[in-house]
Amino acid sequence: MKLKNNLIECIISICTLFMIIGIGNAVILQKETKEITLAQLQANSHRQMMGYIIKTSTGKVIAVDGGTSEDEENLIKHINSLGGKVDVWFITHPHNDHTGAFIKIVEETNIPIDKIYYTMNDLDWYKKYASERAYEAEDFQRALQNERIKENTEEVTLNQKINIDFVNCEVLGVKNPEIIEDAFNNSSMVLKMTLPEKTILFLGDTGAKSGDKLLNTQKDKLKADILQIAHHGQNGAKETLYQAIKPEICLWPTPEWIWNNDNGEGENTGPWTTFETRKWIEDLGVKQNIIEKDGDQTIEVK
Repeated sequence: MKLKNNLIECIISICTLFMIIGIGNAVILQKETKEITLAQLQANSHRQMMGYIIKTSTGKVIAVDGGTSEDEENLIKHINSLGGKVDVWFITHPHNDHTGAFIKIVEETNIPIDKIYYTMNDLDWYKKYASERAYEAEDFQRALQNERIKENTEEVTLNQKINIDFVNCEVLGVKNPEIIEDAFNNSSMVLKMTLPEKTILFLGDTGAKSGDKLLNTQKDKLKADILQIAHHGQNGAKETLYQAIKPEICLWPTPEWIWNNDNGEGENTGPWTTFETRKWIEDLGVKQNIIEKDGDQTIEVK
């Protein structure tokens, strides 16, 4: 009888221990998922730009684009506040309002960058179909060949999956050499991040034609909780793409002059179509708009 009682006590003790471990792990997991943050960076010049930094639950740093050369200082400040290195850097396309700060960091600093993912057509393609800004593609390619990072670069493929802690990424869009109108923008990377409780979709500068291609090829994967509005909020993807995504929160890489369509003579005096996009998003019932014109902003995304 004594042996039987000891056995029962032993079983109860083991079960209690497993329950404590399970509860502890659940608390840790819950704490980790609450620590994933997303920062939208402000423009530090009168130019448009796009830059985002995500911190994972274990402290890894993911950058998306980064802005112009004038935005380098602010970008470095954010990187340093998160430990002074970038674990994964996604570059949506080689326009310098997306790559300028990245290029300066690569060429003029020692900030470690473990992995760089990008999509890009051949230089001759840019020279043929976007000759006036082909030098920006050349600048970006030169940076990718820099000795300290060239072994860490990788051109993404369609539907490629990249897992970073609790952030699971899938590439839904890559370069589109067959689309020669609005050539740079229609070859933007489209990246979906799935977190434990939220999804984020980055459109880069996706244009009308590449947006239509997304609808035709990836429609079942487009729904997202958080959406980066294409091409700084104007003259980019069509309303039908936003209707398929149905976001709750929108990230606008949009400075005040584009937000207000202001060419210097007051609201709605410029050629930008931001008010049209704003109406589309309003009609979708979006709960929160985070706008670049309001400065650096960080949200918890879980």
